[in-house]
Amino acid sequence: MSSEAAYFEYPSAKTFVTLLEVIGEVADEILMDIGPEAVQVKALDPARLSLIEVRIPSSAFTQYSVRPEGLRIGLNLSSLLKILPKPKKGEVLKFSADESFYSLLIEGTAPKLFRFRSIEVSAEEIPELSLEFKVRARVLSKAFKQALTDLKGSGTIEIEVPATDYILLKGGGSTVKMSRVSGSIIDIEFEENVRSAYEESYLAKVLPLSTLTDSLTLELSSSSPLRMTFDIPGDIVVRYTLAPQT
Repeated sequence: MSSEAAYFEYPSAKTFVTLLEVIGEVADEILMDIGPEAVQVKALDPARLSLIEVRIPSSAFTQYSVRPEGLRIGLNLSSLLKILPKPKKGEVLKFSADESFYSLLIEGTAPKLFRFRSIEVSAEEIPELSLEFKVRARVLSKAFKQALTDLKGSGTIEIEVPATDYILLKGGGSTVKMSRVSGSIIDIEFEENVRSAYEESYLAKVLPLSTLTDSLTLELSSSSPLRMTFDIPGDIVVRYTLAPQT
């Protein structure tokens, strides 16, 4: 066990780096908040159109140690992700940090150690969003990813939920239907029919998470932000909120 201010080991370096890559699609620089109960990240994209929130509880790590008051580390993800190799299956990630530096060790057949200086990142207070959703649907993540792949190049994706048993995704003159009958919708709570449009490139930012979980939850209302929640094994939660196109 390391004597650093914060230290943890995560059993899948591949999963952890995928999480960093997805966060890096939203923001170049982030504050990683390492607390006694969890590692958390909350970041807005530069255009302030999307917000990503990640929480990895301490129980998801094989080893976890942090001083009682916790530690905040500034990461330059655009630089970090250029240097980090793609971890292989079975490799473990070990992370240690103090106020000035942090290190990542990807441990496998050929261990790779990387050390970086913590950067200054303004601790912007991001208020809790008070949103009301008229539809909440749990869908197969692979089906949702395939739908967006089929509509790739559309620029704008319109999501319409006209009834309790199916969801329509439209773009570029094409329509993809997800339904209970096909099994792509697992469960749905429906108050009223909704329709809203979102920028395709922003939806694509979180699609790599579909490799980490079987399902995701979509919450939306007409002409309102879309919330996508990914529940990943280990009680990891990633929540992505995206503003609608106006």
